[in-house]
Amino acid sequence: MTVAANQVTTERVDAPATFLREGERLLLASNRLPVTVQRDEHGVRAQMSSGGIATGLSHPHREGKGLWIGWPGAPSPDGTLDAEVQGALAEQGMVGIALTPEEHEAYYNRTCNRVLWPLFHYFTHNVTFRHDDWQVYERVNRRFADALLEHARPSDIVFVHDFHLLLVPAMLREALPELRIGFFLHIPFPSSEIYRILPTRAAALRGMLGADMIGFHTLDYVRHFRSALRRVLGLDVRSAEVLHEGRRVRLLAEPLGIVPEEWQERGRTPEVAAEVARLREAAAGRRVILGVDRLDYTKGIPNRLRAFGELLRSDPSLVDRVMMIQVAVPSRVEVEEYRRLKDEVDRIAGRINGEFGRPRHVPLHYYFRSVPPAVLGALYQVADVALVTPLRDGLNLVAKEYVAARQRDDGVLIIGEFTGAAWELGEAIHVNPYDPVAMAGALRRALEMSPEEQARRMAPMRERVRRNNVHVWVRHCVDAIRDAQHLSPTPLLAGEVRRAEEERWRQSRQRHLFLDYDGTLREFEPTPEAAAPTPEVLQLLNALTQVSGVSTWVVSGRPPQVLEQWLGATGCGFVAEHGAFLRRPGEHEFKLMFRRPPETWRPLILEVMRRFADRVPGSHIEEKPLGVAWHYRQCDPVLSSWQARELFQHLDEFLSSEPLEVIHGSKVIEVRPMGMDKGTAVHILIRETAQASDFVLAAGDDTTDEDIFRLCGKDALTLLVGERESAARYRVPDPAAMRQLLRDWLALLPQAQAAAAEAGRRR
Repeated sequence: MTVAANQVTTERVDAPATFLREGERLLLASNRLPVTVQRDEHGVRAQMSSGGIATGLSHPHREGKGLWIGWPGAPSPDGTLDAEVQGALAEQGMVGIALTPEEHEAYYNRTCNRVLWPLFHYFTHNVTFRHDDWQVYERVNRRFADALLEHARPSDIVFVHDFHLLLVPAMLREALPELRIGFFLHIPFPSSEIYRILPTRAAALRGMLGADMIGFHTLDYVRHFRSALRRVLGLDVRSAEVLHEGRRVRLLAEPLGIVPEEWQERGRTPEVAAEVARLREAAAGRRVILGVDRLDYTKGIPNRLRAFGELLRSDPSLVDRVMMIQVAVPSRVEVEEYRRLKDEVDRIAGRINGEFGRPRHVPLHYYFRSVPPAVLGALYQVADVALVTPLRDGLNLVAKEYVAARQRDDGVLIIGEFTGAAWELGEAIHVNPYDPVAMAGALRRALEMSPEEQARRMAPMRERVRRNNVHVWVRHCVDAIRDAQHLSPTPLLAGEVRRAEEERWRQSRQRHLFLDYDGTLREFEPTPEAAAPTPEVLQLLNALTQVSGVSTWVVSGRPPQVLEQWLGATGCGFVAEHGAFLRRPGEHEFKLMFRRPPETWRPLILEVMRRFADRVPGSHIEEKPLGVAWHYRQCDPVLSSWQARELFQHLDEFLSSEPLEVIHGSKVIEVRPMGMDKGTAVHILIRETAQASDFVLAAGDDTTDEDIFRLCGKDALTLLVGERESAARYRVPDPAAMRQLLRDWLALLPQAQAAAAEAGRRR
């Protein structure tokens, strides 16, 4: 629904009646509890906070009688909380985590605020890392995890919040593998080049990956996280999920919302009306530009004030027609960087008012203090222009609050392009917060904007903020955590399932086997040429091909000549080089499955691969009839994984406009013509040779085998050899188990039993 100009939306989007299912509780963990603990002559009370995440999560927190675990706000000299404080917290459904002053300093002030906060906001020059502080960070994260584990039930949903607790999800996963865990990062996730500065970068990523769902505010942050996983951990990352330790972790881009109806209702109260009247009188007919921020170096307040000064210099007549109000809420005043920031803002504000101010008439009103909700609501209503221009911000709710608090579709929002909320608020004027001249131009444009254009821009933003409120955010996050639990690892072929498949195998008239070679029939070796078939493999394949009613194919990435040399005497059919070549049982020549493309690309790819082979001792290049592969199985794992990621990304971009594809298999990167894949070849063979009642088994270990699993039909028995997540229906642990399965099932067939008896008589 689009809101017409100058109308007020009255429809409410309240919290849903229920977020949780029967028997579920929501266990929350955040650095700070959303309470203020007060002690007076009547005892200790815990007063709930309001706004933002506290408002959004309070409903599901209360609904299932869940728990909220966090620090109550004051260090404890002996590292414990007294019974009165714990009792007051328990009345609110909360559990307090005690921190000594030393722990608070090392974990919060130094690690969180002087390492993670500046690094994730791209202020690398402010990062000061100490390994002993990180050890305290780990210890405090362990305390949070232990508190959650003490109260967690199997049916609970655990939701961990923000950069203070990056390690908690993995700690929970290790102790309770079946627990449903979500994690949300409320600050930006930086580009991988920035993130990799963190000395403990791998540990932090692994900590987050303990969750079933990892949430971010924007798609950019998801993209940066995926890049970090590839470059730091070498993981297989897809657009919205990552495979890790046999699990599929959901990656979610879900911007936090607000409760817009609260701002509308507050705006109609007598207190706000009185404050609006006072502010309008003080403005004396001047247009009002508003900035509201914590005094933090990420918020870009000095740049914003310089832009306002630039605006006044460009047109001195604006001094009598425009005023700016900047609210800077005190933050971390004990930290030296913040004291220096305050001094800088004070100087800039003084310089602007000294240059343009007159007695009883100053253009800039700068307030270094918090403001009560009624005053903030009045400021949002009075401001003709809201200037929300952080240098870097995870989301920024001020922009949404300004939009929601307007009583009509008027006002202009100017938002910095490095602000998370800019992703949603596309109708706002977007600016580069590092360019005061451009910001001054945006201010002039905003002040000159017609009421009709203001309405065209503001109405859709107001509707979007109304619709995507904080309750929607909670619903999507909780549902994603719950649903991710269904994305379980591929189950073992065992028990009743195995017995049922055995019976199907025994009763079928015809059986078709499509078996990968490396990692499936044969264990990996340090070099490809060392993985020649063992006598056991040859004996097994010979036995399979000699039994009527069994059609056996080896489906491999190996080139035709290698399969012929190693396995040609077994009588198997072959699909070679990832589906490029086919040789049917009983035939002697391999046939090309599709038209051979021009090979002008090969010298260029070989040149690139040789450079990487030179960088990684022990790696080597394999030239195939249609493709080229770079192998690094026997190389240093850290160096080779890093270089493999670099090579993959380089080739993927380099070949984006060519009819070629780059695949990253098990310790190999291969370039091949587009359209070559094992799945297509197997699908063609099944369509040509198999009847609906036939038994089809496909087994493989590599990501290249996923095409087979997806295309060989829903009735086929698809087997992953290994433990990763897969499209296969079931899995077996390793090649030895795969060979044993084939021997066991072969022994079930009368023809094989007769052959074995005859062999015994001959002996």
